[in-house]
Amino acid sequence: MTAWMIRAGRGGVYAADWVDRGLIGIGWDYKGQDITRMTRDELKDTYREMQPSASSNQVGAAVGQSWHFAQDMKEGSTIVLYDPAERKYHIGEVTGDCVPVEDDDSASYVRTVKWTSDKNRDDLSGSAKNSLGSITTIFKVKDEVLKELESEQPVADSESRDGDDSDEAMTDAIFASYDDGIERIKDRIRELGWADMELLTAGLLRALGYHASVTPKGADGGRDIIAGPDPLGMEPPRIIVEVKHRQHSMGAQEVRAFVAGLRDGDRGLYVSTGGFSREARYEADRANIPVRLVNLDDFARLYTEAYDRMEPGTRALLPLTRIWWPADE
Repeated sequence: MTAWMIRAGRGGVYAADWVDRGLIGIGWDYKGQDITRMTRDELKDTYREMQPSASSNQVGAAVGQSWHFAQDMKEGSTIVLYDPAERKYHIGEVTGDCVPVEDDDSASYVRTVKWTSDKNRDDLSGSAKNSLGSITTIFKVKDEVLKELESEQPVADSESRDGDDSDEAMTDAIFASYDDGIERIKDRIRELGWADMELLTAGLLRALGYHASVTPKGADGGRDIIAGPDPLGMEPPRIIVEVKHRQHSMGAQEVRAFVAGLRDGDRGLYVSTGGFSREARYEADRANIPVRLVNLDDFARLYTEAYDRMEPGTRALLPLTRIWWPADE
């Protein structure tokens, strides 16, 4: 049976919620009608009625993706869902029909899914990563890629950079392409050494308008970088930065120790490329001193936004290429 990958909104914003709730969804609106019983022409007519300003390509894209979700997916179909915050592909099995929902910001139609396993993106080959970077919202997963996802062992990386070719025009193509670019940037960040990661973080802070410097190595007490609004460090607020460049997530104990080292008037910035546990986020939220947690996804998006203001030395650590896309007329 065909395996399908589905995107959980732009930037995967609904991924964690869908995994917790055991479902997947689409956001295209067809007035709450049963789209499992509609023909393609009926879908097109209804979508045009709901979106009168949509172009022919946009209508075709929405209808094609909706058809995949309502008609091509079956109970028992394998589903792959990517959570960019955790850098994990969740694999599951469709267990329910396509049904309309109300008052759900994440979807207009949903299907229930039983999630059975997950796979870290770092454990996939380069060709598999590229294949899963298709610009479409819903697309078929190649058999060889599904085998990698379901394997319990990491797969040796591949030099192949061939992407997945799809001839369907997608309404969200530009956003999906941006998200795929973010994932590739995150892959490159993970390849950096810990010292370069600290330099990259300091460079990002400088691009954001702060004066930032990496502290000398040794017993820094969780102070990898110190930043502030003036070059002498005399004006508040002083930002204390901890950088953890590791595979595993930081827990409550690590965040608690970091907060304990902050002084009155400090601001804490904790960067972890391995992410944070829920308990760690709770510790940051309850801290008496303002603390911001930045995971790998946050960092990559901040980096792209500030890239034009980066110093040459910082750009050399992680060079990017701008891709231009035609604007709507």
